[in-house]
Amino acid sequence: MPVMDHISFSSLSMFLKCGEQFRRRYECNEIIPPSASLARGTCGHKSLEANFRQKIETREDLPEEAVVQVFSDTWDAKSQEVVLSEEDVGTDSPVKVLGRFKDSGVGMVREFHRVISPKVQPAPDGVEEKFEVIFHGDLPKLLGYIDLRTESGIVADSKFVSKTPSKDNLKTDIQMTCYNLGHQVKHGAPPARLAKFFAIAGKNPTTAVFEEPARDPATLDRFLCRIEAAFKALEAGVFQPAPNDCWWCSPKWCGYWSTCKYHP
Repeated sequence: MPVMDHISFSSLSMFLKCGEQFRRRYECNEIIPPSASLARGTCGHKSLEANFRQKIETREDLPEEAVVQVFSDTWDAKSQEVVLSEEDVGTDSPVKVLGRFKDSGVGMVREFHRVISPKVQPAPDGVEEKFEVIFHGDLPKLLGYIDLRTESGIVADSKFVSKTPSKDNLKTDIQMTCYNLGHQVKHGAPPARLAKFFAIAGKNPTTAVFEEPARDPATLDRFLCRIEAAFKALEAGVFQPAPNDCWWCSPKWCGYWSTCKYHP
């Protein structure tokens, strides 16, 4: 493994889920086009970012149609890269499927904007806030971007999902543990609370908000131990594949599935 100056949380997360996926993406530079659901989430994030960045100064949300327009414009560009699965297409044409995903995304953005956005006031520099964690020794630093930090000290992440998430989603989310660590390193204190905001697809899109206290020191210590183990494996060039029974080791969630020598 080449010497690294830093690693992003997204790439570290991929390594922790499946070392073989990481190897093919970052060692072999095999870039897999996004799925329709992933592209929808990316475009949804762009619409939220546009609203919350300007809200730092204005303290008011953009008009709903302006936020929808950001999603629509981003989708029209991003959807050109999308690769549809057989499950996505079914008996429909690709054009119809992409239109369906776009329409569902618009509905999710509208619902989020009506229900969640009015309750959120971002802190100065609290949108896509960069952080870095520097470790002792020769370990690479960890870089990440916190979706949202509010005036009240809540660190939040926003997700566009197809199904209502489990109530334990936030409690077990390692990304939120990383955000907690990044906030603590950058600001010298843990966040007031952690939160996840969900826009949920459906005929009538819905939203959900989960909140938890900041991670306790023991949870952060376990996360740091996990990072240290990952760095040691990377340094040794060990790319452990995902367990066969995990949900992301499947043709629906992994673009490398059809050519992977490890899958079930």
